[in-house]
Amino acid sequence: MSKPKHRTKKAVEQTVSQPVTQSVSPSGRRRFLLLGAGALGAVGAGALAYQAGLFGGSTPAPAVNPASSAAANFKLLPPVNLTADYANALRAAEEITSHYARELLTPWALIHAVRGFGRDFTLSDGTKAVEHLCAKYAEEREVNGKRYVCFQRNAEVHENSFLKTFLEAGVSPEQTIRVGANQYTLREAGEHAKALFRCDPTDLARYDAKLLEEHLPWGLIALSTLVPPTPGTWTNAYGEKIDLHQVLERAFAAYEQMCSGLRNTLAQGEMESLEFRQAINKHSCFGLHTVYGFFACYQHGYRRNDMPARIRHLLDLTIYRMEGDAKALDREADAAKAMGPEAIKRMAVSQEGKVVTSGSPPPQILEAMRLRSQIKLQGHILEAINYGLLNKLFTLTPDQQQRVKAGEQALYESLVKLRALNLDEFRRWHPKFVSDVVIAVGHAVRALKLLTPNNPG
Repeated sequence: MSKPKHRTKKAVEQTVSQPVTQSVSPSGRRRFLLLGAGALGAVGAGALAYQAGLFGGSTPAPAVNPASSAAANFKLLPPVNLTADYANALRAAEEITSHYARELLTPWALIHAVRGFGRDFTLSDGTKAVEHLCAKYAEEREVNGKRYVCFQRNAEVHENSFLKTFLEAGVSPEQTIRVGANQYTLREAGEHAKALFRCDPTDLARYDAKLLEEHLPWGLIALSTLVPPTPGTWTNAYGEKIDLHQVLERAFAAYEQMCSGLRNTLAQGEMESLEFRQAINKHSCFGLHTVYGFFACYQHGYRRNDMPARIRHLLDLTIYRMEGDAKALDREADAAKAMGPEAIKRMAVSQEGKVVTSGSPPPQILEAMRLRSQIKLQGHILEAINYGLLNKLFTLTPDQQQRVKAGEQALYESLVKLRALNLDEFRRWHPKFVSDVVIAVGHAVRALKLLTPNNPG
Protein backbone atom coordinates (compact mmCIF):
# COMPACT_ATOMS: atom_id res chain seq x y z
CA MET A 1 0.00 0.00 0.00
CA SER A 2 1.77 3.20 -1.08
CA LYS A 3 1.49 6.28 1.05
CA PRO A 4 2.79 9.82 0.49
CA LYS A 5 5.71 10.78 2.68
CA HIS A 6 3.69 13.22 4.74
CA ARG A 7 1.31 10.56 6.02
CA THR A 8 1.78 9.92 9.71
CA LYS A 9 -0.04 6.62 10.10
CA LYS A 10 2.32 3.69 10.62
CA ALA A 11 2.69 1.25 7.74
CA VAL A 12 0.25 -1.60 7.95
CA GLU A 13 1.56 -5.01 8.92
CA GLN A 14 2.17 -7.43 6.12
CA THR A 15 0.52 -10.48 7.62
CA VAL A 16 -2.90 -11.92 6.83
CA SER A 17 -4.36 -15.34 6.39
CA GLN A 18 -4.49 -16.62 2.85
CA PRO A 19 -7.68 -15.50 1.10
CA VAL A 20 -10.56 -17.93 0.73
CA THR A 21 -10.89 -19.16 -2.86
CA GLN A 22 -13.88 -20.26 -4.88
CA SER A 23 -14.13 -22.54 -7.86
CA VAL A 24 -14.47 -21.08 -11.33
CA SER A 25 -17.31 -22.23 -13.51
CA PRO A 26 -16.14 -23.52 -16.93
CA SER A 27 -18.78 -21.49 -18.72
CA GLY A 28 -17.60 -18.36 -16.90
CA ARG A 29 -14.06 -18.93 -18.21
CA ARG A 30 -15.25 -19.42 -21.75
CA ARG A 31 -17.58 -16.46 -22.03
CA PHE A 32 -15.23 -13.52 -21.78
CA LEU A 33 -16.12 -9.95 -22.54
CA LEU A 34 -14.54 -9.53 -25.99
CA LEU A 35 -15.61 -6.00 -26.75
CA GLY A 36 -13.94 -4.54 -29.78
CA ALA A 37 -13.33 -8.01 -31.19
CA GLY A 38 -16.77 -8.50 -32.67
CA ALA A 39 -18.29 -10.55 -29.87
CA LEU A 40 -21.02 -8.08 -29.05
CA GLY A 41 -20.92 -5.55 -31.84
CA ALA A 42 -21.10 -1.79 -31.46
CA VAL A 43 -24.70 -1.70 -30.27
CA GLY A 44 -24.23 -4.31 -27.55
CA ALA A 45 -20.94 -2.78 -26.51
CA GLY A 46 -22.50 0.63 -26.28
CA ALA A 47 -25.33 -0.67 -24.14
CA LEU A 48 -22.90 -2.30 -21.74
CA ALA A 49 -20.79 0.86 -21.72
CA TYR A 50 -23.89 2.78 -20.68
CA GLN A 51 -24.54 0.35 -17.83
CA ALA A 52 -20.89 0.46 -16.82
CA GLY A 53 -21.01 4.14 -16.02
CA LEU A 54 -19.64 5.78 -19.16
CA PHE A 55 -23.03 7.43 -19.58
CA GLY A 56 -24.14 7.52 -15.98
CA GLY A 57 -24.65 3.83 -15.22
CA SER A 58 -27.65 2.29 -13.53
CA THR A 59 -27.87 4.99 -10.88
CA PRO A 60 -31.13 6.98 -11.04
CA ALA A 61 -30.68 10.40 -12.58
CA PRO A 62 -32.66 13.25 -11.02
CA ALA A 63 -33.00 16.34 -13.14
CA VAL A 64 -30.44 19.10 -12.57
CA ASN A 65 -31.95 22.35 -11.32
CA PRO A 66 -31.59 24.68 -14.34
CA ALA A 67 -31.22 27.71 -12.09
CA SER A 68 -28.22 26.20 -10.34
CA SER A 69 -26.35 25.57 -13.58
CA ALA A 70 -27.24 28.69 -15.56
CA ALA A 71 -24.35 29.54 -17.87
CA ALA A 72 -24.64 33.27 -17.14
CA ASN A 73 -23.74 32.81 -13.47
CA PHE A 74 -21.46 29.81 -13.69
CA LYS A 75 -17.85 30.34 -12.66
CA LEU A 76 -15.35 28.40 -14.72
CA LEU A 77 -12.55 26.21 -13.40
CA PRO A 78 -9.60 26.66 -15.76
CA PRO A 79 -7.93 23.35 -16.65
CA VAL A 80 -4.38 22.71 -15.47
CA ASN A 81 -1.74 20.13 -16.35
CA LEU A 82 -0.28 18.24 -13.40
CA THR A 83 2.05 15.29 -12.94
CA ALA A 84 0.43 12.10 -11.67
CA ASP A 85 1.47 11.82 -8.02
CA TYR A 86 -0.43 11.75 -4.74
CA ALA A 87 -0.27 15.47 -3.98
CA ASN A 88 -1.40 16.53 -7.44
CA ALA A 89 -4.12 13.88 -7.60
CA LEU A 90 -5.53 15.13 -4.30
CA ARG A 91 -5.27 18.73 -5.50
CA ALA A 92 -7.09 17.88 -8.72
CA ALA A 93 -9.81 15.96 -6.91
CA GLU A 94 -10.35 18.63 -4.26
CA GLU A 95 -10.48 21.45 -6.81
CA ILE A 96 -13.00 19.66 -9.02
CA THR A 97 -15.21 18.63 -6.11
CA SER A 98 -15.24 21.90 -4.19
CA HIS A 99 -15.63 24.17 -7.23
CA TYR A 100 -18.41 22.31 -9.01
CA ALA A 101 -20.31 21.35 -5.86
CA ARG A 102 -20.55 25.06 -5.02
CA GLU A 103 -21.47 26.07 -8.56
CA LEU A 104 -23.99 23.33 -9.29
CA LEU A 105 -25.60 23.31 -5.83
CA THR A 106 -27.28 20.00 -6.58
CA PRO A 107 -27.97 17.91 -3.47
CA TRP A 108 -26.03 14.91 -4.72
CA ALA A 109 -23.00 17.05 -5.57
CA LEU A 110 -23.09 18.74 -2.16
CA ILE A 111 -23.43 15.50 -0.20
CA HIS A 112 -20.36 14.17 -2.00
CA ALA A 113 -18.47 17.34 -1.11
CA VAL A 114 -19.38 16.59 2.52
CA ARG A 115 -18.10 13.08 1.84
CA GLY A 116 -14.76 14.40 0.65
CA PHE A 117 -14.25 17.42 2.91
CA GLY A 118 -16.25 16.62 6.03
CA ARG A 119 -19.10 18.19 7.96
CA ASP A 120 -17.71 21.75 7.75
CA PHE A 121 -17.77 22.07 3.95
CA THR A 122 -19.41 25.37 3.05
CA LEU A 123 -21.21 26.88 0.08
CA SER A 124 -19.84 29.99 -1.60
CA ASP A 125 -21.84 32.20 0.78
CA GLY A 126 -20.40 30.50 3.87
CA THR A 127 -23.47 28.39 4.64
CA LYS A 128 -22.57 24.88 5.74
CA ALA A 129 -23.62 22.30 3.18
CA VAL A 130 -25.02 20.13 5.97
CA GLU A 131 -27.30 22.97 7.10
CA HIS A 132 -28.41 23.58 3.52
CA LEU A 133 -29.24 19.95 2.89
CA CYS A 134 -31.06 19.50 6.20
CA ALA A 135 -33.16 22.63 5.60
CA LYS A 136 -34.08 21.99 1.98
CA TYR A 137 -34.29 18.28 1.23
CA ALA A 138 -36.06 16.62 4.17
CA GLU A 139 -39.62 15.35 4.08
CA GLU A 140 -42.14 13.56 6.30
CA ARG A 141 -43.68 10.16 5.67
CA GLU A 142 -46.71 8.88 7.51
CA VAL A 143 -47.01 5.24 8.58
CA ASN A 144 -49.88 3.99 10.72
CA GLY A 145 -50.84 7.50 11.72
CA LYS A 146 -47.35 8.59 12.80
CA ARG A 147 -45.02 10.95 10.95
CA TYR A 148 -41.37 10.18 10.36
CA VAL A 149 -38.65 12.44 8.98
CA CYS A 150 -36.32 11.32 6.19
CA PHE A 151 -34.68 12.83 3.13
CA GLN A 152 -36.36 13.12 -0.25
CA ARG A 153 -35.62 10.12 -2.43
CA ASN A 154 -35.12 12.24 -5.57
CA ALA A 155 -32.53 14.33 -3.69
CA GLU A 156 -30.46 11.63 -2.01
CA VAL A 157 -31.08 9.02 -4.78
CA HIS A 158 -30.14 6.12 -2.49
CA GLU A 159 -32.29 5.64 0.62
CA ASN A 160 -30.32 6.59 3.76
CA SER A 161 -27.37 7.98 1.79
CA PHE A 162 -27.61 11.42 3.43
CA LEU A 163 -28.04 9.87 6.86
CA LYS A 164 -25.08 7.54 6.63
CA THR A 165 -22.87 10.32 5.20
CA PHE A 166 -23.78 12.63 8.08
CA LEU A 167 -23.12 9.87 10.60
CA GLU A 168 -19.72 9.04 9.13
CA ALA A 169 -18.79 12.73 8.90
CA GLY A 170 -19.48 13.16 12.61
CA VAL A 171 -22.38 15.60 12.22
CA SER A 172 -23.89 16.37 15.63
CA PRO A 173 -26.88 14.21 16.64
CA GLU A 174 -28.59 17.50 17.54
CA GLN A 175 -28.27 18.86 13.98
CA THR A 176 -31.62 20.46 13.09
CA ILE A 177 -33.61 19.02 10.18
CA ARG A 178 -36.54 21.11 8.94
CA VAL A 179 -39.70 20.12 7.11
CA GLY A 180 -41.87 23.18 6.71
CA ALA A 181 -42.63 24.48 10.19
CA ASN A 182 -41.61 21.19 11.82
CA GLN A 183 -38.15 20.57 13.24
CA TYR A 184 -36.38 17.32 13.99
CA THR A 185 -32.83 16.32 14.90
CA LEU A 186 -30.40 14.00 13.19
CA ARG A 187 -30.81 11.69 16.18
CA GLU A 188 -34.54 11.48 15.44
CA ALA A 189 -33.83 10.92 11.75
CA GLY A 190 -31.75 7.91 12.72
CA GLU A 191 -34.53 6.46 14.85
CA HIS A 192 -37.03 7.14 12.09
CA ALA A 193 -34.77 5.44 9.53
CA LYS A 194 -35.00 2.29 11.63
CA ALA A 195 -38.78 2.65 11.72
CA LEU A 196 -39.10 3.13 7.96
CA PHE A 197 -36.68 0.35 6.97
CA ARG A 198 -38.36 -2.67 5.43
CA CYS A 199 -36.56 -5.79 4.26
CA ASP A 200 -37.56 -9.42 3.95
CA PRO A 201 -34.34 -11.48 4.03
CA THR A 202 -36.10 -14.30 2.19
CA ASP A 203 -36.98 -11.92 -0.67
CA LEU A 204 -34.82 -8.81 -0.80
CA ALA A 205 -36.93 -7.35 -3.63
CA ARG A 206 -40.24 -7.78 -1.79
CA TYR A 207 -40.67 -4.11 -0.83
CA ASP A 208 -38.37 -2.51 -3.41
CA ALA A 209 -37.22 -4.18 -6.61
CA LYS A 210 -33.96 -2.20 -6.47
CA LEU A 211 -33.26 -2.55 -2.75
CA LEU A 212 -30.17 -4.73 -3.12
CA GLU A 213 -28.60 -2.73 -5.95
CA GLU A 214 -29.64 0.84 -5.17
CA HIS A 215 -30.49 1.26 -1.48
CA LEU A 216 -29.46 -1.51 0.91
CA PRO A 217 -25.71 -0.73 1.00
CA TRP A 218 -26.36 2.75 2.41
CA GLY A 219 -28.91 1.33 4.83
CA LEU A 220 -26.42 -1.25 6.08
CA ILE A 221 -23.88 1.47 6.85
CA ALA A 222 -26.37 3.72 8.64
CA LEU A 223 -28.23 1.01 10.52
CA SER A 224 -25.15 -0.91 11.65
CA THR A 225 -23.85 2.40 13.00
CA LEU A 226 -27.08 3.02 14.92
CA VAL A 227 -27.98 -0.49 16.10
CA PRO A 228 -25.53 -2.52 18.25
CA PRO A 229 -25.04 -6.12 17.03
CA THR A 230 -26.42 -7.42 20.32
CA PRO A 231 -29.15 -8.08 19.55
CA GLY A 232 -29.17 -6.25 16.17
CA THR A 233 -32.96 -6.38 15.96
CA TRP A 234 -35.89 -3.97 16.22
CA THR A 235 -39.53 -3.61 15.19
CA ASN A 236 -40.26 -1.12 12.42
CA ALA A 237 -43.22 1.21 11.95
CA TYR A 238 -45.12 -1.50 10.06
CA GLY A 239 -44.92 -3.90 13.00
CA GLU A 240 -42.33 -6.07 11.25
CA LYS A 241 -39.29 -7.47 13.07
CA ILE A 242 -35.99 -6.50 11.48
CA ASP A 243 -32.96 -8.70 12.15
CA LEU A 244 -29.96 -6.90 10.69
CA HIS A 245 -27.81 -10.03 11.01
CA GLN A 246 -30.19 -11.88 8.69
CA VAL A 247 -30.38 -8.96 6.26
CA LEU A 248 -26.59 -8.76 6.11
CA GLU A 249 -26.21 -12.51 5.62
CA ARG A 250 -28.71 -12.60 2.75
CA ALA A 251 -27.15 -9.60 1.03
CA PHE A 252 -23.62 -10.97 1.45
CA ALA A 253 -24.65 -14.36 0.08
CA ALA A 254 -26.25 -12.72 -2.96
CA TYR A 255 -23.08 -10.74 -3.64
CA GLU A 256 -20.89 -13.82 -3.24
CA GLN A 257 -23.05 -15.74 -5.67
CA MET A 258 -22.78 -12.96 -8.25
CA CYS A 259 -18.98 -12.93 -7.88
CA SER A 260 -18.55 -16.70 -7.66
CA GLY A 261 -15.17 -17.74 -9.09
CA LEU A 262 -14.21 -14.19 -10.06
CA ARG A 263 -11.22 -13.96 -7.74
CA ASN A 264 -9.59 -17.02 -9.33
CA THR A 265 -10.46 -15.83 -12.83
CA LEU A 266 -8.70 -12.51 -12.29
CA ALA A 267 -5.78 -14.08 -10.42
CA GLN A 268 -5.14 -16.26 -13.47
CA GLY A 269 -5.05 -13.19 -15.73
CA GLU A 270 -8.34 -13.96 -17.44
CA MET A 271 -10.96 -11.39 -18.39
CA GLU A 272 -14.17 -10.90 -16.48
CA SER A 273 -17.08 -12.78 -17.97
CA LEU A 274 -19.94 -11.14 -19.78
CA GLU A 275 -22.30 -12.54 -17.14
CA PHE A 276 -20.41 -10.77 -14.37
CA ARG A 277 -20.19 -7.47 -16.26
CA GLN A 278 -23.92 -7.50 -16.89
CA ALA A 279 -24.71 -8.40 -13.28
CA ILE A 280 -22.35 -5.95 -11.58
CA ASN A 281 -23.53 -3.06 -13.74
CA LYS A 282 -27.02 -3.40 -12.28
CA HIS A 283 -25.49 -2.16 -9.02
CA SER A 284 -24.63 1.47 -8.37
CA CYS A 285 -20.93 2.25 -8.75
CA PHE A 286 -20.02 -1.29 -9.79
CA GLY A 287 -21.32 -2.78 -6.53
CA LEU A 288 -18.57 -1.09 -4.52
CA HIS A 289 -20.93 0.62 -2.08
CA THR A 290 -21.96 -2.93 -1.24
CA VAL A 291 -18.35 -3.81 -0.42
CA TYR A 292 -18.03 -0.75 1.79
CA GLY A 293 -21.34 -1.60 3.45
CA PHE A 294 -20.11 -5.08 4.37
CA PHE A 295 -16.88 -3.63 5.74
CA ALA A 296 -18.91 -1.12 7.80
CA CYS A 297 -21.09 -3.86 9.28
CA TYR A 298 -17.95 -5.82 10.15
CA GLN A 299 -16.46 -2.73 11.79
CA HIS A 300 -19.61 -2.26 13.88
CA GLY A 301 -19.49 -5.82 15.23
CA TYR A 302 -21.72 -7.78 12.83
CA ARG A 303 -19.46 -10.84 12.55
CA ARG A 304 -21.61 -13.96 12.52
CA ASN A 305 -21.63 -16.65 9.80
CA ASP A 306 -17.87 -16.99 9.26
CA MET A 307 -17.62 -13.27 8.54
CA PRO A 308 -13.84 -12.85 9.12
CA ALA A 309 -12.94 -15.35 6.37
CA ARG A 310 -15.57 -13.95 4.03
CA ILE A 311 -14.29 -10.40 4.56
CA ARG A 312 -10.74 -11.53 3.73
CA HIS A 313 -11.96 -13.09 0.50
CA LEU A 314 -14.01 -10.00 -0.35
CA LEU A 315 -10.95 -7.82 0.23
CA ASP A 316 -8.76 -9.91 -2.05
CA LEU A 317 -11.42 -10.06 -4.75
CA THR A 318 -11.94 -6.30 -4.58
CA ILE A 319 -8.22 -5.63 -4.91
CA TYR A 320 -8.07 -7.87 -7.99
CA ARG A 321 -10.97 -5.88 -9.44
CA MET A 322 -8.82 -2.73 -9.37
CA GLU A 323 -7.11 -4.13 -12.46
CA GLY A 324 -9.77 -6.47 -13.84
CA ASP A 325 -12.62 -3.95 -13.87
CA ALA A 326 -10.32 -1.21 -15.14
CA LYS A 327 -9.40 -3.29 -18.18
CA ALA A 328 -13.06 -4.13 -18.79
CA LEU A 329 -14.02 -0.45 -18.67
CA ASP A 330 -11.31 0.42 -21.17
CA ARG A 331 -12.48 -2.33 -23.53
CA GLU A 332 -16.04 -1.05 -23.27
CA ALA A 333 -14.89 2.52 -23.90
CA ASP A 334 -12.92 1.44 -26.97
CA ALA A 335 -15.95 -0.38 -28.34
CA ALA A 336 -18.18 2.64 -27.70
CA LYS A 337 -15.99 4.75 -30.00
CA ALA A 338 -17.45 2.90 -32.97
CA MET A 339 -20.91 4.20 -32.13
CA GLY A 340 -20.35 7.73 -33.37
CA PRO A 341 -21.37 11.07 -31.80
CA GLU A 342 -25.06 10.88 -32.70
CA ALA A 343 -25.43 7.46 -31.10
CA ILE A 344 -23.65 8.75 -28.00
CA LYS A 345 -26.01 11.72 -27.92
CA ARG A 346 -29.04 9.42 -28.11
CA MET A 347 -27.76 7.39 -25.18
CA ALA A 348 -27.39 10.42 -22.92
CA VAL A 349 -31.07 10.60 -22.09
CA SER A 350 -33.20 11.05 -19.00
CA GLN A 351 -35.03 8.17 -17.39
CA GLU A 352 -38.16 9.41 -19.17
CA GLY A 353 -36.43 8.85 -22.50
CA LYS A 354 -35.91 12.55 -23.29
CA VAL A 355 -32.65 13.77 -24.81
CA VAL A 356 -31.09 16.11 -22.25
CA THR A 357 -28.01 17.17 -24.19
CA SER A 358 -27.44 20.36 -26.14
CA GLY A 359 -25.76 20.21 -29.53
CA SER A 360 -23.05 17.76 -30.47
CA PRO A 361 -20.89 16.03 -27.86
CA PRO A 362 -17.54 17.70 -27.14
CA PRO A 363 -14.68 16.01 -29.04
CA GLN A 364 -13.22 14.49 -25.85
CA ILE A 365 -16.52 13.24 -24.45
CA LEU A 366 -15.66 9.54 -24.57
CA GLU A 367 -12.30 10.15 -22.91
CA ALA A 368 -14.00 12.23 -20.20
CA MET A 369 -16.57 9.49 -19.65
CA ARG A 370 -13.82 6.86 -19.51
CA LEU A 371 -11.88 8.88 -16.93
CA ARG A 372 -15.00 9.40 -14.85
CA SER A 373 -15.76 5.68 -14.78
CA GLN A 374 -12.15 4.80 -13.93
CA ILE A 375 -12.12 7.34 -11.09
CA LYS A 376 -15.44 5.98 -9.87
CA LEU A 377 -13.97 2.47 -9.85
CA GLN A 378 -10.60 3.12 -8.26
CA GLY A 379 -11.87 5.83 -5.90
CA HIS A 380 -14.61 3.64 -4.45
CA ILE A 381 -12.30 0.64 -4.10
CA LEU A 382 -9.56 2.65 -2.43
CA GLU A 383 -12.11 4.27 -0.12
CA ALA A 384 -13.35 0.86 1.04
CA ILE A 385 -9.82 -0.52 1.49
CA ASN A 386 -8.56 2.53 3.37
CA TYR A 387 -11.67 2.48 5.58
CA GLY A 388 -10.79 -1.10 6.48
CA LEU A 389 -7.14 -0.24 7.13
CA LEU A 390 -8.08 2.80 9.20
CA ASN A 391 -10.29 0.66 11.42
CA LYS A 392 -7.82 -2.27 11.48
CA LEU A 393 -10.33 -4.67 9.95
CA PHE A 394 -7.55 -6.43 8.05
CA THR A 395 -3.94 -6.12 6.96
CA LEU A 396 -2.53 -6.48 3.48
CA THR A 397 -0.09 -9.08 2.22
CA PRO A 398 2.91 -7.79 0.23
CA ASP A 399 1.21 -8.96 -2.98
CA GLN A 400 -1.99 -7.12 -2.09
CA GLN A 401 0.01 -4.00 -1.28
CA GLN A 402 1.60 -4.07 -4.70
CA ARG A 403 -1.75 -4.43 -6.45
CA VAL A 404 -3.26 -1.61 -4.41
CA LYS A 405 -0.25 0.58 -5.17
CA ALA A 406 -0.83 0.03 -8.90
CA GLY A 407 -4.49 0.92 -8.49
CA GLU A 408 -3.57 4.08 -6.59
CA GLN A 409 -1.26 5.18 -9.39
CA ALA A 410 -4.00 4.53 -11.95
CA LEU A 411 -6.31 6.75 -9.88
CA TYR A 412 -3.69 9.51 -9.74
CA GLU A 413 -3.32 9.42 -13.51
CA SER A 414 -7.05 9.55 -14.17
CA LEU A 415 -7.57 12.46 -11.78
CA VAL A 416 -4.87 14.67 -13.26
CA LYS A 417 -6.04 13.87 -16.79
CA LEU A 418 -9.58 14.86 -15.87
CA ARG A 419 -8.28 18.08 -14.28
CA ALA A 420 -6.59 18.94 -17.58
CA LEU A 421 -9.93 18.95 -19.41
CA ASN A 422 -12.23 21.95 -19.74
CA LEU A 423 -15.16 20.43 -17.89
CA ASP A 424 -17.41 23.37 -18.68
CA GLU A 425 -17.69 22.15 -22.28
CA PHE A 426 -19.23 18.94 -20.97
CA ARG A 427 -21.48 20.81 -18.53
CA ARG A 428 -22.93 22.87 -21.36
CA TRP A 429 -23.52 19.74 -23.44
CA HIS A 430 -25.08 17.67 -20.64
CA PRO A 431 -25.93 19.53 -17.38
CA LYS A 432 -25.77 16.36 -15.29
CA PHE A 433 -22.39 15.24 -16.56
CA VAL A 434 -20.24 17.36 -14.25
CA SER A 435 -22.52 16.63 -11.31
CA ASP A 436 -21.81 12.94 -11.92
CA VAL A 437 -18.10 13.79 -12.08
CA VAL A 438 -18.34 15.35 -8.62
CA ILE A 439 -20.00 12.20 -7.30
CA ALA A 440 -17.15 10.03 -8.58
CA VAL A 441 -14.36 12.42 -7.59
CA GLY A 442 -15.84 13.12 -4.14
CA HIS A 443 -15.28 9.49 -3.16
CA ALA A 444 -11.72 9.71 -4.48
CA VAL A 445 -11.08 12.74 -2.26
CA ARG A 446 -12.16 10.82 0.82
CA ALA A 447 -10.21 7.74 -0.26
CA LEU A 448 -7.00 9.75 -0.59
CA LYS A 449 -7.47 11.42 2.81
CA LEU A 450 -8.73 8.60 5.03
CA LEU A 451 -5.27 7.53 6.21
CA THR A 452 -3.98 11.08 6.70
CA PRO A 453 -4.43 13.72 9.40
CA ASN A 454 -6.97 15.33 7.04
CA ASN A 455 -9.42 12.43 7.33
CA PRO A 456 -12.85 14.02 6.74
CA GLY A 457 -14.59 11.60 9.11
